[in-house]
Amino acid sequence: MARQALHLFDGFQHTILRCLNSNTASLSQVRQAHAHILKTGLSNEIRFNSKLLSLYANHQCFADADLVLDSVPEPNVFSFSTLIYAYSKFSHLNHALRLFSRMLSHGIFPDSYVLPSAIKACAGPSAFRAGRQVHGIASVSGLASDSFVQSALVHMYIKCNHLTDAHKLLDTMPEPDVVSWSALVSGYARQGYVSKAKGAFHEMENLGIEPNSVSWNGIIAGFNQSGRYSEAIMMFQEMHLLGFKPDGTSISSVLPAVGDLENFEMGIQIHGYVIKLGIGMDKCVISALIDMYGKCACTSELSQVFDEMGYLDLGACNALVAGLSRNGLADEALMVFRQFKGQGMDLNVVSWTSMIACCSQNGKDMEALDLFREMQIAGVKPNSVTIPCLLPACGNIAALLHGKAAHGFSLRRGMSDDVYVGSALIDMYAKCGKIQGSRYCFDGMPNRNLVCWNAIMAGYAMHGKAKEATEIFDLMQSSGQKPDFISFTCLLSAFSQSGLTEEGRYYFNSMSREHGIEARVEHYACMVTLLGRAGKLDEAYSMIKKMPFMPDACIWGALLSSCRVYNNMSLGEVAAKKLFELEPRNPGNYILLSNIYASKGKWNEADKARDKMKKMGLRKNPGYSWIEVKNKDVEEQEKEQILCGHSEKLAVAFGLLNTCPGTPLRVIKNLRICGDCHAVIKFISSFEGREIFVRDTNRFHHFKDGVCSCGDHW
Repeated sequence: MARQALHLFDGFQHTILRCLNSNTASLSQVRQAHAHILKTGLSNEIRFNSKLLSLYANHQCFADADLVLDSVPEPNVFSFSTLIYAYSKFSHLNHALRLFSRMLSHGIFPDSYVLPSAIKACAGPSAFRAGRQVHGIASVSGLASDSFVQSALVHMYIKCNHLTDAHKLLDTMPEPDVVSWSALVSGYARQGYVSKAKGAFHEMENLGIEPNSVSWNGIIAGFNQSGRYSEAIMMFQEMHLLGFKPDGTSISSVLPAVGDLENFEMGIQIHGYVIKLGIGMDKCVISALIDMYGKCACTSELSQVFDEMGYLDLGACNALVAGLSRNGLADEALMVFRQFKGQGMDLNVVSWTSMIACCSQNGKDMEALDLFREMQIAGVKPNSVTIPCLLPACGNIAALLHGKAAHGFSLRRGMSDDVYVGSALIDMYAKCGKIQGSRYCFDGMPNRNLVCWNAIMAGYAMHGKAKEATEIFDLMQSSGQKPDFISFTCLLSAFSQSGLTEEGRYYFNSMSREHGIEARVEHYACMVTLLGRAGKLDEAYSMIKKMPFMPDACIWGALLSSCRVYNNMSLGEVAAKKLFELEPRNPGNYILLSNIYASKGKWNEADKARDKMKKMGLRKNPGYSWIEVKNKDVEEQEKEQILCGHSEKLAVAFGLLNTCPGTPLRVIKNLRICGDCHAVIKFISSFEGREIFVRDTNRFHHFKDGVCSCGDHW
């Protein structure tokens, strides 16, 4: 009887092992075998535990694998290495490092099998310190000379951007391989080190290691990623001249560089070469061609490439939408997007995000908000790129409730700490009149880059808060962040809105003197506006004449606007003449000059300016305003009815009738607010006891208790 029981037990073990030895065992089968092992008291058998660890890891059931490992009374290096390898393979790098540390704490020393997996888990700048420590362990254990360990260390140093260390280590390897050298060359190229990349490439050849397609593709792609577009193209040409046959990856790597340089002729040549090679149906190549033609503003060619494809590919569809959007063809992009959706294409987050960005960038803000809702209904989860693409649409139309909803979404999904999401939130709240919300988002950011600092300064500038903008500028520098030309544009704009002439002069001069930043046209435009609003028109004109480059329409427009405010006819005529040459079809310039003549009683001249405009078929841009009430904007048919008169008055009246007493009102106007409306809204704010925010093309006006934040200076 005992012998029979033993025979059955052996047969049972054999059945379990057969299940566990099968690479095709399903997860349910593995769990059933695990349950039988626990029931029969075989959980201490190392052979069963090792098999369970391997199978659970392959199914990415790491929680189950951890439980198995915890149950092993005396784990060995193989027990840990199986799971560490799986964690690294599936990019659970932090888990791999924690498990490696746990293995060491058990007094188990690594072998040449587990070390490469642990080193791979350190492949990133944030884990470099751990990588150094693992390298030290490899040296102490005598495994640093193992070829697999050496190769893993080289790749770790490259991915951590410590290329000098990688190069030194590679030089000590007795038998370096083409893969490691190619990775080093690509790493140098990605960092933009042209001479070092080419030097390492030739060093590899001198060692008798012949570059392969991976080597060439790596350096081409690396130069493209680092913005060294010309170098990428030259390496592609050299590859071809030396007899190496480019493949789809080579083509896909060089075409983005061709597009970014807008080198249409080169693009045509490569397209012809693609046809000659017979890889015109390669999905990646097609997407790259469409992208290249889009960057070169060749919309007919990009459409032709797509039409000739013969089948629908998601990458090509996304490239087509992006190409149309890049060239301002938002309607066409939206149309083809709807076609793809109607044809049942499985549109992904890139597709939706590209279309939302297209609408936001091309004045279709309501469409962007609608697409965001549709995206979620379709079950596609927005990511940390989607939100920064959506928020500008909320800011453009001051849709504060929509913006707050997007903010809440980012908080729930853990995206709010992303610097680009944070910067977009700062910008959105500022444009919606909630500068306090901008500062709240800024203060709550765990990490800040230059974009974040500039965004909050731009917000303060828009609201005419020069003191706060200056404080941020000083705080930025004390935090170790260097300002750029955009930082100074924001700061000078804030001074311009507040009429702080001396402060503007000081910081304008400090750009080159203290920061090595040469003034650009936008900085001169701020200074001309600042001087002009202060009535220093001659000084502003003198600055224009001394500019180191030709002044553009923005410069002359700033001067002309100030001439209208101060009724300076002689300088106004000079500015208007320049503007008529630079932008002859801008009706606003003719109207400004006409108003200057009218202020001087020069009615004949005023009529001539208006007549000239009419003869050219130009009409004054209609003024319109809108207000968000109960999460809705003014409808299109209502907009058409308010394209006359002083639309901001009507928007304020609409808000008064449709909101509770004391509720703040936020109005957006597409033109500069006029003096009449400015005076009336000041009175309404006092009479009704309301805060009223009006955003015109220049700035935000905060009306409260009969006073405006601009100090009647706009």
